[in-house]
Amino acid sequence: MSLQSNHILFDEGGSVTLAPLTLPPLASDEVMIVTSKTLISPGTERAMLLRLPGLKVKYPPTAGYSNVGRVVELGADVTSLKLGDRVASRSRHATHVVAKAADCHPLSGELTDEEAAFFQLLAIALQALRKTRLELGEGCAVLGVGLVGQLALQVARVAGALPTVAIDRDDGRLKLAERLGADYCLHAEDAADQIRGIEGLATGPPVVIEATGNPAALEPACQIAAFGGRIALLGSTRGAAENFDFYKQVHKRGITLIGAHISTTYRAAAAPGWWTQHGEQRTALRLLAAKRVDVAPLITHRFPSADAPEAYQILTRWDPGAMGMVIDWGT
Repeated sequence: MSLQSNHILFDEGGSVTLAPLTLPPLASDEVMIVTSKTLISPGTERAMLLRLPGLKVKYPPTAGYSNVGRVVELGADVTSLKLGDRVASRSRHATHVVAKAADCHPLSGELTDEEAAFFQLLAIALQALRKTRLELGEGCAVLGVGLVGQLALQVARVAGALPTVAIDRDDGRLKLAERLGADYCLHAEDAADQIRGIEGLATGPPVVIEATGNPAALEPACQIAAFGGRIALLGSTRGAAENFDFYKQVHKRGITLIGAHISTTYRAAAAPGWWTQHGEQRTALRLLAAKRVDVAPLITHRFPSADAPEAYQILTRWDPGAMGMVIDWGT
């Protein structure tokens, strides 16, 4: 039986609506989920709304990939889940969604629905530490402590980075990073000069995580890094870096630039040094359940689904105070 599900849709003019879409019948390996909470992905969804470079989108797209809800219908062959199970999945902002059972993560009682909704953005943040192979005791600077940068900073501490340095232009974001355990917080304008005065970072941090998504941030990221340093390009950069001197900033200093997009995870089986996206999601949920990563202070806005357009108005303005924006679907 088909079902009408209200989805968040974007149009080419940057408007947001809540519109009904008909869900397809369940395949034998799928489940239907009634949504409780979803989390807005600020970088990707803002880029979709504003039609920024680097995305191929057919309008009007549905949006979102951080969904938490309960299973209300099972495909004929599904045995791994049961009716009523709370699950997290990479499903859309919608009242009801259909997902493959194998792609859903049953949730432990230690996690609230709001906390669990951070699982995918945390899995994304993990890529910066995985791909730079940060070692215990290495210094790590995060350039840009928006939502994903804040998560990356916490994961760096879990991974043994010492010291950790938050860098941003916004005082509020730096204060939040300090609250969440950053050892040092520096303003972006002064970071290149000040960071080498920090104990253990006389030559700069061996690991820099660029989490702004701004192509202009590549040069300061290189300037901050130590000779031979590794820079994870975690923020999904929109546009091209102009007048960047690769010889001076990268070649002569032995810098390694590492693409850290979540899509570079393995699709099926993991291998040494590589991880599947599904496995990273499980790791994220375990970190959240164990309270190794604290997302409660990152929640700055909560919206009932009917007010979702208001959430996206804030997003398009790029309010630096807007971090975790949770949509409540009323179930």
